[in-house]
Amino acid sequence: MKLSFGYMSRWWIMMVAVMAITHSAQALVIYGGAAGQTTDPGDGLPWDNVGNTGVYLGAYDTGYWVITANHVGSGGITLGGDFYASLGGSAQRIGTTDLLLYRINVSTHGAPELENLNISPSTPVAGQPVVMVADGGGTMTWGTNTVHQYANYSLSEGGPQTVGLITTYSPITGEAQGQSGDSGGALFYQQLDGSWLLSGILSAIGTSEGTQFTASVAVAAYYADIVAIVGTALAPIPEPASAAVLAGGVVLVAGGFARRRRG
Repeated sequence: MKLSFGYMSRWWIMMVAVMAITHSAQALVIYGGAAGQTTDPGDGLPWDNVGNTGVYLGAYDTGYWVITANHVGSGGITLGGDFYASLGGSAQRIGTTDLLLYRINVSTHGAPELENLNISPSTPVAGQPVVMVADGGGTMTWGTNTVHQYANYSLSEGGPQTVGLITTYSPITGEAQGQSGDSGGALFYQQLDGSWLLSGILSAIGTSEGTQFTASVAVAAYYADIVAIVGTALAPIPEPASAAVLAGGVVLVAGGFARRRRG
């Protein structure tokens, strides 16, 4: 399948694979190996909010919500070893994008004892660091990366588009790249005050001119839609001075992927 970028010349159309749920030794590909990257790194990272098929967004007046990639579906989520089934009829896709929200049934295990995640209409700009967390292979794994660019992408040629946060995979120790099974994982950005924003939902992978990349749904582009669905406005949080606002839901940065090298 092809990853299509709006307003970009035809030779920047890239091959992409949807990160469908499969079974593998671990989640994510980590440059230099995953030793030390399969436990909570601390520093307040919302590690426990990431499940095997999506991310626990939090508790609102309308219920307990999970956010994931639409192509993963609403089959439920495992958090802290407990499986939470989805509530029938609660799944809501954001337009025709690869972003889906649904409520979970907490009658068996009780509500997850987890904090609500912070999201924002602002997002980290190109070059800023992010942390990727996924559990696609049955072993929760984390790794670092930086924002490369924002672009529209589609999971099939001519298919509906999603605003994507694009990261590339470079020979830097600890850097992460999505792999099959990681869809629905999280991309977090740490603000200057130490708090974390949910900035992306892992969606697809591909290669451009020999450089591997991960396309995550840019959560900030759909902030208003998410708030409308969960029914309760999220608590205001400080906006980092370096954040970029996704006006109208789309920011496109033209140009190809250049491999980053260790300085």
